[in-house]
Amino acid sequence: MSAGDAPAGDAPAGGAPAGGAAAGHAFGTAAAGPISAPARPASGPKSRRQARKQARKHAKQTKRATRRVAPSRRQARRQAKQAKRDRYPTGRVGAAGIDVGAMPTRAAGTRRRLPGYLKRLLFVAGGVVVAAASVAGFWYSADAFDERAPVLVAARDIAAGDTLSVSDLTSASLVLGTAVPHEPWTDDAPLSYEGMVATQPIPAGGLVRFEMVRAAGSGAEGSELEVVVPLDLSLAAQEVADGDMVLLVDPGQEPAEADDGRPRQVALASTLANFDGGSMRLYVPPEEWAQWEALLEEAGGALMVVPLGDGGDAVELAARLDAVWRAQWADAVDEIAAAEAEEREAFQGGPGELEVIVSFDTSLAPSGLSDGDMVLVVDPGAEPLGNDPGRPRTVIGSLELENWVEGRMRMFVPPEEWLYWRALPDRLGADPMVLGVPAGTDVEDVSTRLNAQWHDAWRASVAGSATGG
Repeated sequence: MSAGDAPAGDAPAGGAPAGGAAAGHAFGTAAAGPISAPARPASGPKSRRQARKQARKHAKQTKRATRRVAPSRRQARRQAKQAKRDRYPTGRVGAAGIDVGAMPTRAAGTRRRLPGYLKRLLFVAGGVVVAAASVAGFWYSADAFDERAPVLVAARDIAAGDTLSVSDLTSASLVLGTAVPHEPWTDDAPLSYEGMVATQPIPAGGLVRFEMVRAAGSGAEGSELEVVVPLDLSLAAQEVADGDMVLLVDPGQEPAEADDGRPRQVALASTLANFDGGSMRLYVPPEEWAQWEALLEEAGGALMVVPLGDGGDAVELAARLDAVWRAQWADAVDEIAAAEAEEREAFQGGPGELEVIVSFDTSLAPSGLSDGDMVLVVDPGAEPLGNDPGRPRTVIGSLELENWVEGRMRMFVPPEEWLYWRALPDRLGADPMVLGVPAGTDVEDVSTRLNAQWHDAWRASVAGSATGG
């Protein structure tokens, strides 16, 4: 820019001509003719007012630029220095006659503003980056705030009285507060419960603690009662041990002529607890104790054992066994009924004979009797009582047993003898007694001697009753 292009207000008072003396000398010797030097700016009061006005104008422009773009500290200091130079020009003239202080200056601290769409794009991109960083930070730090902890729980439904094994326990991650009692899970935790007996039911997935178990054979606790269950292992095709799952079977009762009995059937499925090879010792509440006692009484004192095996279905196996045993029992009942029918046909009385069944007291024949034995029929007598002298025990006849079944004899006799046997128990006041005698014995001699002994004993009893002895 030449000195002539500068505004007149920017030339300092008393300044040198623009371009210096050498420039004026060159211009003066040119072929085009002499060129006059630029007018020297006035240095009077008016020039000073214009300089101050120009400085104030420049300061306002700088201030407006500063408000539009906030400068840094370095830029602010630079702007302040520039404003000071603009307010107080030096008035010095350079070698070329140019007023240095009057040269225009560029407004400091200005910069280009970003377009609005670019700002919005950067804002959205920054939000996406922050959200991604937050998700990643939560993902990697979530485990540090996870309050779940592995605890000891039951792997299956455990009934009271069950003997625990390692396979009955497992681990589960649960959120538990410090106020909830629990057993922390470790690899060795299930080993501490091996062989322990549950004192209460524990559902599958329920917490397991030492308060819920006791040592095997340690006895009943609280209101529990002890029950010993005798076991018959004749149906067990394999060895059984404590903790095995088995079916406990009611052995039933074989049918007989006078009693159909009952079929063998599965009573329940259970786990052997406190098993000693022949019985099982349980500690149960009073209600369960009464159920066990009733079952043992009905079963005749002992239960049979059928091993269930690994993975066996207790319900299915019990149904199959019950069906087989019921069929066997029904066949036995039918056989007995058929045998009785055949016996009745074989022992039909003759013409004019009637059937009579007589019950006998076998207390005088403790070794038992059977068909074909010779017996003496005995009046049991009566002990003296008050004014009643009673009567002595007496032999009233003899018989050869026929159709003898457990103290009863079936006979076919004429009507008058039929009446005698039917009325005999009422006349004697009790069932007649029978006394077995060896074959070939003199019945009359034996009867006479027995009657004499029993008569003497009765007389002594009467005498003692009369004297009050």
